Amino acid sequence: MQRLTFMQHLTPMQRFTHILVALLGAQLLLALALSFGGPDHASFQATEPLLTFDASAVDRIDIDEGGANSVSLAKRDGAWVVPSMADFPADGPRVTAFLSKLASLKKGWAAATSAEAAERFKVTDDAHVRRIVLRKGEATVGELWLGTAPSFRQVHARAGGDSNIYNAAFSIYEVGARGEDWMNRNVLSIPDDKIASISIGGLKLDRKDKGFAVAGLAEGETQKDAEVWKLLRAISYPVFEAVQGKGPEALAKVKEPDIEVSIKKTDGTDFTLKYKKEAAGGAYLFTSSASDYLFRVGEPAIQPLAAAKRENLVEAKKPDSSGGQATEKPGASGG
Repeated sequence: MQRLTFMQHLTPMQRFTHILVALLGAQLLLALALSFGGPDHASFQATEPLLTFDASAVDRIDIDEGGANSVSLAKRDGAWVVPSMADFPADGPRVTAFLSKLASLKKGWAAATSAEAAERFKVTDDAHVRRIVLRKGEATVGELWLGTAPSFRQVHARAGGDSNIYNAAFSIYEVGARGEDWMNRNVLSIPDDKIASISIGGLKLDRKDKGFAVAGLAEGETQKDAEVWKLLRAISYPVFEAVQGKGPEALAKVKEPDIEVSIKKTDGTDFTLKYKKEAAGGAYLFTSSASDYLFRVGEPAIQPLAAAKRENLVEAKKPDSSGGQATEKPGASGG
């Protein structure tokens, strides 16, 4: 009599169940083998720096955009400047934070190593989204190529002397390639609590309590506090888009200004802002007596200055229903 094997005794459904159990067991054994014998990607902690340099020793940073914009930042007498903008002050804290961020980057798993991949991920001399060179004097102390972005807040990166390409926790927007991206935009700012009075055209604002009041308000007049605040903001934090030059020749371009603002500070000192509209329109050149640079600003940014007229900041009280004048709202004239 023919002997039957174990599987032949089973029904088709039972055979199928046994096959599934066997496959599951094989998968579990494979996973166990990998956990003991292979690299543990999940638990890997990157510790080796992507760039090794002393951030405090760096005195020049060169950044280029790969055939487009480029900028250099230099450290002069302990302060960062933009040489291409007549050594205009750079945003020092931002530069320091940028260098710290570069120094903190770690080598993770290499995404690729081949020359073909370097071209594809744009991390070569000829093809890159950003190239950063860190220098101390004439010596290069660090070099980094940033390329395509594999995901949000990630970028393909390759360091000088290393053929490996890594996924770095970095964003291209943090690496501006124009001087305007790095200049100190607060260099002309003055806190409004340091301002005693402002004169512009025939208009004057005087400090009153914690705000400012239009001088010479007549009975029945009240100031538009929102408009006063906009004007104060435009004067205490002058906006500029670019540096157009430096020195007497540059400053002479606003010798006969269209708008002139005189500011008296609480310490008794004075300074002046002068604005001259460009012939083509759309922008103004301007200077501050606190600086020897010439600046450029778009017309919309200084609209409160152009509109600084008494009739735009003051209104008569509207009569109430009884035929008298409405009661002034608390704080309406004091800011």
